[in-house]
Amino acid sequence: MYFSLVLPAPDQLTVDSVDTTSAAFSWSQPPGLDQTQHHYQISYRCPGTEPHITTTSSPSITLSDLKPSTEYSVTVCTVLENGEQSQLVLTTLTTTIIPAPDQLTVDSVDNTSAAISWSQPPGFDQTQHHYQISYHCPGTEPHITTTSSHSITLSDLQGGTQYSVTVCTVLENRKQSQLVSTTLTTVLPAPDQLTVDSVDTTSAAFSWSQPPGLDQTQHHYQISYRCPGTEPHITTTSSPSITLSDLKPSTEYSVTVCTVLENGEQSQLVLTTLTTTIIPAPDQLTVDSVDNTSAAISWSQPPGFDQTQHHYQISYHCPGTEPHITTTSSHSITLSDLQGGTQYSVTVCTVLENRKQSQLVSTTLTT
Repeated sequence: MYFSLVLPAPDQLTVDSVDTTSAAFSWSQPPGLDQTQHHYQISYRCPGTEPHITTTSSPSITLSDLKPSTEYSVTVCTVLENGEQSQLVLTTLTTTIIPAPDQLTVDSVDNTSAAISWSQPPGFDQTQHHYQISYHCPGTEPHITTTSSHSITLSDLQGGTQYSVTVCTVLENRKQSQLVSTTLTTVLPAPDQLTVDSVDTTSAAFSWSQPPGLDQTQHHYQISYRCPGTEPHITTTSSPSITLSDLKPSTEYSVTVCTVLENGEQSQLVLTTLTTTIIPAPDQLTVDSVDNTSAAISWSQPPGFDQTQHHYQISYHCPGTEPHITTTSSHSITLSDLQGGTQYSVTVCTVLENRKQSQLVSTTLTT
């Protein structure tokens, strides 16, 4: 009489460890097979795919080609040399979540771009994946881009603006890891190409180029100007040009311009210097009348001096005498201490509060 013995299946099938893309299993050798040649067949699959089949003569195995965050069914059976198989023993497992990028770093930032990088998630050397980057500033829709590299340069940013940036790992099946995030603030660009367009006695016109990357950002410009020994004058404009019209003649000025955001943040300063033109002399000096001991003279106010404190110094003398000097804030004067029948040389100049003088204008008269 013959008995058909049942081929014993592996016993105590255990999932020893699971990570993102691999899992380790072990089992006990079936009883009664110490002297019998045999091996084990392992089959594993995730839903919707064909099984992967492998074999081992050891009572353990590590499956290392799994997909992250995926459920697997795993069966193991005993197989004899003649191909006879035992019943299957079954277990299930779910690989761990998709690992997020590591060490997200802002490498550099300028006016309109920022370079960021990160480390590849562990265990992803053999797994097809890419990275999705999302970035936005407050009140705007996110910009989304992808890369297969571990770094990217974001090059369409607005200057002087804070951005929130997130990066995640994305698998071929579109499953995503958790987000890693950082923030960055682009550099507020300073005005460019600051130019002195024109200078005259009491005014100067300046212009500059709008800084790059501020087309959509509310901003204005702050202008500060001063001459040595004085407090700065500060003014603002939303235009990339300005005319300063309260300057002193024949004076050196330092002028700085910076970009200013609505929150008060300022760019670096750009600097230029200028010297206003020389003090204009009185114009059209005229002898209006002469008699025995006096003469009346007049002149026109120099151009551009409506808002500038000044007066006039008059010097007159006849040959061989010391000059008489007097001043007036008017455009005319009567010289009343003259000698009769005498020729006089008369000069007039403009004098500022800082005592700087214009060139002299001169005439002669005879009483």
